[in-house]
Amino acid sequence: MADIIIFGAGQIADVARVYIETHGPHRVVGFVVDGGFQSARELAGRPVVAWETLESHFPPDRVELLGPLSYRRLNELRRDRYLEGKARGYRFASFVHPASHVYTSDIGENSFILEANVIQPFVRIGHSAMIWSGNHIGHHATIGDDCFLASNITIGSNVVIGNECLIAGRSGINPNVTVGAQAYIGSYAQVSRNVPAGGVILNGSSRLARFTSDRIKHRV
Repeated sequence: MADIIIFGAGQIADVARVYIETHGPHRVVGFVVDGGFQSARELAGRPVVAWETLESHFPPDRVELLGPLSYRRLNELRRDRYLEGKARGYRFASFVHPASHVYTSDIGENSFILEANVIQPFVRIGHSAMIWSGNHIGHHATIGDDCFLASNITIGSNVVIGNECLIAGRSGINPNVTVGAQAYIGSYAQVSRNVPAGGVILNGSSRLARFTSDRIKHRV
């Protein structure tokens, strides 16, 4: 059993606490946020502490970290905090909901996988992956580091998703397609062709937008 600090202090962090403590064996002992966003000192009876002073409250040998759970700045925040946490000597936990059907063990640390996902054999999932509820990931697919998948997404076999991608809900990616790093796939999008790094497919579309994800990075 590990004592876990969740990065965040809003609704999603509290939802994660409920999942972790309901399904065990770990327990959540606190929350951490960037100092400039520390608007509360407590959440669900646990302390909320500043990222900058985390060691003074929860040293690396006492806790493991999880998160951030958001896709802020197109997952760059989660990437950066993960690398900073590792450099400061922290280990990272993962959570895989027992009601998901997972047929791979190739899942990186700091991953958060919720219920009703089907993850077929030979799938590889990198570190810091956030996979919400009700998705299908086909066999031999690869999900890169620091990706965020919303709900009800279908990813075909042999698909490659690059690092730091954001895949919105109810979208579909055909088999054998490659999606480049930091791509944004909108809700209800249908992807049948390769998407370059930084590519954008807007909500309900199947066409590549004429602008890159740099244009929307600070809106998400």
